[in-house]
Amino acid sequence: MTKNSPNHETGRRQVGMKFWLATAGIALLGVAAVRADWSESGPYGAGWVSVTVPRPGGGSFNALLFYPATASGSGAAYDAGGAPYPAITFGHGWITAVTRYQSTLEHLATWGYFVMASESYGGLFPDHSAFADDLRWCLSYLESQNANPDTWLFEQVDTANFGASGHSMGGGASILATQRDTRIRALGNMAAAETNPSATAAIAAVYVPVCLIAGDEDSIVPPAGHTIPMYDNASAPRRLPLLDGGWHCGFLDSSFFGCDSGSLPRATQLALTRGLLTSFFNLYLRNDQTAWRQVWGPGLYSDPLINNMRVDPGIVLDPPQAALQGFGGQTVHAEFLLANSGPLPTSYTLLVEDNAWPTTPSPAQTVVLNPGEFAALTVSVQIATGPGTATDTTLLSARSDLDGGTRAYATLTTVRQLCGDLNGDGVVDEADFDILVGCLTGPGVTMLPGCDAADFDLDADVDGADFAAFQLNFAAGL
Repeated sequence: MTKNSPNHETGRRQVGMKFWLATAGIALLGVAAVRADWSESGPYGAGWVSVTVPRPGGGSFNALLFYPATASGSGAAYDAGGAPYPAITFGHGWITAVTRYQSTLEHLATWGYFVMASESYGGLFPDHSAFADDLRWCLSYLESQNANPDTWLFEQVDTANFGASGHSMGGGASILATQRDTRIRALGNMAAAETNPSATAAIAAVYVPVCLIAGDEDSIVPPAGHTIPMYDNASAPRRLPLLDGGWHCGFLDSSFFGCDSGSLPRATQLALTRGLLTSFFNLYLRNDQTAWRQVWGPGLYSDPLINNMRVDPGIVLDPPQAALQGFGGQTVHAEFLLANSGPLPTSYTLLVEDNAWPTTPSPAQTVVLNPGEFAALTVSVQIATGPGTATDTTLLSARSDLDGGTRAYATLTTVRQLCGDLNGDGVVDEADFDILVGCLTGPGVTMLPGCDAADFDLDADVDGADFAAFQLNFAAGL
């Protein structure tokens, strides 16, 4: 293959602009950016070529290389506009041609990935261990091409961001490859099958984020005997999205003799799978933080066709829901505990989203927590001033600094009370008046214990000015 193959595009557009517009949306004139639909095609075309991959010990094998292109098709012109691109090595199922995964592999290429799909070990008696190594040699091929100035892949591959995927036998092989290869940063596969050597045993030594997609009507690789034991033996962060009505050959573009069937339409199953794979790999290989809600956040539960009962980020944020209340101008505080329930030490960055009122977590970043250790957090909310009641909801998340993508989340709801509603029952009446009278001390006099809420003007005492503020809502009958 020459440097100018396949139809190498040397002209570059503004770096990253095309990808940014597709993934983040447009935030103009105060319109908030929206996340992409990762089940839809990305901003690139998808090209593919056949390549020959050498094995370190001698010999070689063929693989299909899918890549971002200016159009879609075999040998289509390569689109270098967003390079360097992350790469994913993909393993096919038993006696299953790589071309039966064409649409999914093209899909990943449209989102800015190189995808290498080995065509080796397609016979009746494959060597699972050797096949797993071939998945690794695909990544080595990309590394060597990236370093070779005489190839079209020179400095085009993001060699710091490799992922592994596959289906059935190839899914199990992708686990073996990840366990053996520290270059792989994320593992996401489909209906992974047990292998020899055991993928279920190997996954216990995998310490990167794992997403094991399966179908609950799979009669060839039933989840109870394959993916569920793999999930149970894996370390956090781990997920097992179970597709309602999903079936083994529903992950293929077309069935062949010996395939099963299921109640979920193939097109729906493929769309769900592409969305899961793309959001997962975008989070970990592209650092696309817009994907975290779909991978670990509230978006997990947005699709009724995906059962996400098995989700373990390795982070516990407690309580998962908290509530505060106070008056306009006050700053109120909520306490949380953050625990490392994963296998490795890490610190965490605390982030807040969706809030309209100033909200600050403390600390903003924790110290390194060993497995089983926890840290106390305080989240402070400055309640906005204004008439009447109002509510602000904050999405609080703790993001692992180890992989930069995994999060646990909690929601914090803060209610602005009516000025004078000292007992929080939604009205300003005689009961509140009795509380206020018991707190009156006069200007400049230290407040009595428990009377902070009666200091409506926030001047550290309860006096005639606070009584006047109370009287406004009391007189209005609110």
